[in-house]
Amino acid sequence: MRRKGRGAAWPYVARISLSGFNRFATNRMVAAKLQDGGFTNVQVEGSGGIRLAIGFWPGDDATAEQPVEIVDIVEKDSEPEIPT
Repeated sequence: MRRKGRGAAWPYVARISLSGFNRFATNRMVAAKLQDGGFTNVQVEGSGGIRLAIGFWPGDDATAEQPVEIVDIVEKDSEPEIPT
């Protein structure tokens, strides 16, 4: 969600909680879902039910419903850690 005047996409960090068969998704599959939603340069780390994704939102600020799997999303201002 780019802030007007920054001139570039702004990074976001999302904590993702997967359950059921989704726990077996590869990080590449999780990243593809976020890219389908409009994020770019997505990187996903972790395994099983908890993943950490970092991606860029190239558009203007927006408010939208987020999937229930995304339990937290914030602007990236420091190096995140994968929760254990």
